[in-house]
Amino acid sequence: MTLLLVRHGETDWNREPARCQGWAEIRLSETGRAQARALGSALSRRGIELIVTSHLLRARETAELIREELGGELPLVVDPRLAETHRGEWETRLFMDIMADEPETWRHYREHPETFRFPGGESLAEQQRRVLAALRDAARRGRPALLVTHGGSIRVARCFLDGRDLAAFHDMGISNGGVDEVPAEGLAVRIGAFLAGGA
Repeated sequence: MTLLLVRHGETDWNREPARCQGWAEIRLSETGRAQARALGSALSRRGIELIVTSHLLRARETAELIREELGGELPLVVDPRLAETHRGEWETRLFMDIMADEPETWRHYREHPETFRFPGGESLAEQQRRVLAALRDAARRGRPALLVTHGGSIRVARCFLDGRDLAAFHDMGISNGGVDEVPAEGLAVRIGAFLAGGA
């Protein structure tokens, strides 16, 4: 059994000059809606039985459009643990302005993500624990599932899945509407051990 992690479709804030989205509620662009529909069509033969989505609007819109393409009857569960990092004071700001106004903080984010906390927001380590808990619970359901989430959420999950520290956060990425396949066998136990260990 496989879990499919999907990054939400494009928003206007994903385009240059890009803005920090975090928990800001941004709708999909027309391109993002087209990406979601195309993805739903492409996944029509994957045997998906459940869709789980972040509570943020851009993810929920993506999940709903995919669901429509898959026939409109699949169960759809909203799980806030799949949300993007809560990025606090950076949310809604242009990335180029953040880099210009807070060069030291930006450097910390880029060079040491494993110890970084967004000003007024959460750390990547905190995000990783909640995202992994959502993956664990999805794996425990024992059903092929599609999890609609965010770029940062997929990155923190992939750091764990690949056996790498959060220091590798910036070494990977996934495009809007991209899919990352995660084998579910043994996943719940592996994540459970990680979370219980307080790592």
